Amino acid sequence: MSDDFKGHFVHVSYHAWMLQDEVRTAALKAMVADLVRPGDVVADVGAGTGILGAWALRGGASKVYAIEASPIARLAQRFFDANGFGDRVVVLEEDAGTVQLPEKVDVVISECLGNFAFSDAMFHTVGRFADRWLKPGGRRGPQRVRLTLQPADGRLFADPTTFFRNRYDDLDVSAFIHAAERRLEICDALPPFLRAEPTVVAEFDPLSRPDSLTLEADWVLPPGKWISGVVGWFDVDWAPTAPMSTSPHAPSTHWSQTLFHVPLHKPGMGERLSIRVDVSFRDDEVPRYRWSGAVTGPSGAVLKHFNRDSNDLFTPE
Repeated sequence: MSDDFKGHFVHVSYHAWMLQDEVRTAALKAMVADLVRPGDVVADVGAGTGILGAWALRGGASKVYAIEASPIARLAQRFFDANGFGDRVVVLEEDAGTVQLPEKVDVVISECLGNFAFSDAMFHTVGRFADRWLKPGGRRGPQRVRLTLQPADGRLFADPTTFFRNRYDDLDVSAFIHAAERRLEICDALPPFLRAEPTVVAEFDPLSRPDSLTLEADWVLPPGKWISGVVGWFDVDWAPTAPMSTSPHAPSTHWSQTLFHVPLHKPGMGERLSIRVDVSFRDDEVPRYRWSGAVTGPSGAVLKHFNRDSNDLFTPE
């Protein structure tokens, strides 16, 4: 397999961006400090630059297996050697699903969360690795994930339809709006444009995540406040003393938030928004999102309805 297709996020600039995410860095340091004891043998799955392994060794780990499928593993080895850790680290440029270790480990750690938790497509891979290689009574992180949804007017920070709503070369290009509205938008949501209250819609152990999830929420909308989507984010307990949030109400992270587009609407008194998000996964753990719902009036009459699929951009709604 070409290096271009091995592992996640091969380009080193992406790793530099993540290393400069202070919220992420503080939480992951806290996870390592919570889980690693002096003398532990540690496996870091999806090791990237090797930073979690370096923190584990600083914390007294006797050995680290740094497992990374992408070619940045070769630079991680140089990173460990340059910092005097080379004799206590084994860097394995291999797939975590098939790698063979010479021993069981005390701790499995992984930074395996993507946008809206799922986009890195690693949860089952890390979970199965832990099932194979973690000693009985061993420790692992991350441990819990919570997903939250909240209505929003996302036109200022996530509106891909603006171009198509205007004429182009005196031609109507609005036929493409529905495709733009079916894309999930990664955005930095602005709290003044969030509506109603956030609703926690799921909580689970990421390393044994369900094969599918249904996320449902319903809100009474504030009258006169436009909505154009529903913003989603995750909170994670990397370890018991290492919580972290990617909420727009908390300090920002490189994960940002995810916007599910709904029909643009200015609600009146007593109107409600309901949404159902069905999350399924391919064999390689890549997520697929389908979301549907409605805006209803005080009597329950449907004012606007939507039914969208991030993998079907071109079928008219």
